[in-house]
Amino acid sequence: MRTTVIAHRGARSLAPENTLAAARKGHDVGADLWETDVAVTADGELILFHDDSLARTTNVETFYPDRAPWTFSTFTLEEIRRLDAGSWFGRDDPFGQIAAGIVPPADLASYRGELVPTLREALQLTKDLNWRVNLELKRQPAPQDAFPLVEASLALIDEVDIAPEQVILSSFNHEWLHQAQRQRPDIEVQALVGYSFTDPIVWEPL
Repeated sequence: MRTTVIAHRGARSLAPENTLAAARKGHDVGADLWETDVAVTADGELILFHDDSLARTTNVETFYPDRAPWTFSTFTLEEIRRLDAGSWFGRDDPFGQIAAGIVPPADLASYRGELVPTLREALQLTKDLNWRVNLELKRQPAPQDAFPLVEASLALIDEVDIAPEQVILSSFNHEWLHQAQRQRPDIEVQALVGYSFTDPIVWEPL
């Protein structure tokens, strides 16, 4: 049985997570596909971002010092695109790969000024590379907690005209996956589950 190698948030030990640079690096090192997180801006644009707060992986605290806790859903796409989503990687070396000499200085220099990408850009890059992407549809913080994330994501998939076999939708919200299957049965879905030391996992086949 062949193991599938997934670049989680892109090759995030070698490049700043959830950026196009991390995606390209994952492709360069031979991953079968990459995984990323879909988030929604204040003006309803889909971007790639993991945390609720922009603080860990951008310079938002410097750029917008009076807007703590810097929740991404309270910023417009234009505001987010002003941020540097790459320089933190060289400063924090989150997986020790810079100190180990594995990340070349030229790569580090190129990451400075890396932008938070849009989902459209991520899908287009995946299509251009003839690669695959796993899009995690995450719970969105207020004020976008009721945003129609499934519909918006599927609409972008259609607009970019990426082949359905190049896209996987995953989520801890299994109703979203049922919804995606009803609308696009040709796109693979993957149910994410947590675990508990006391409660059994409740399994409903998708």
